[in-house]
Amino acid sequence: MSDDIRTATEGPILEITIDRPKANAIDLAASRRLNEVFSAFRDNPQLRVAIITGAGERFFSAGWT
Repeated sequence: MSDDIRTATEGPILEITIDRPKANAIDLAASRRLNEVFSAFRDNPQLRVAIITGAGERFFSAGWT
């Protein structure tokens, strides 16, 4: 699993952080990892909310590369 996509749970809340150098852009590996994370969220009845955020100071995500 990639360290570029971090997750943390607190009760029914899943927080997803994209932490990729420079622009938090989504490449193929990050896209696959996000698919795993959101599939696990969908399949876990204990989780109710997912929050996605970008690490760093510049922007949330520059998009797919």
